[in-house]
Amino acid sequence: MKIKHNILLLKNNLKLIRFFGTSLIATTIDFCLYVLLLSSLSPTLAHIVSATSGMVVNFILQRRWVFNPTRSMGVSFLLSALFSLGGVFLGAILVYFFTQATLLKDFEIIAKLITIAIVFVYNYLTKKIAFGDRV
Repeated sequence: MKIKHNILLLKNNLKLIRFFGTSLIATTIDFCLYVLLLSSLSPTLAHIVSATSGMVVNFILQRRWVFNPTRSMGVSFLLSALFSLGGVFLGAILVYFFTQATLLKDFEIIAKLITIAIVFVYNYLTKKIAFGDRV
């Protein structure tokens, strides 16, 4: 029984590491685009555009390398997109809050980094649902 538990734990840890890796790639795209867009858009709008781009990249990478999907591609994409949009809007609310109502109002980059960390946890939990993931 202990061996089975250890194997399950290892599989979950490897999945989390792969999720982190694919998220890092998508987040790098998100973050770089955000920084580029800050010169022409508000922080909140820049976040919406950049995070949506990262969302699409993330779906492709995670479907291929992270999760063991039991749902069809269409259903997975729809659920993933809905959950990701929830993450985009959660992030937009957080960026707005951090840049308008806290000591971070002059530190948009730090606000974005804190937002990324919070939304990462939300995304991992909801993507497991979207893909109908099994261990």
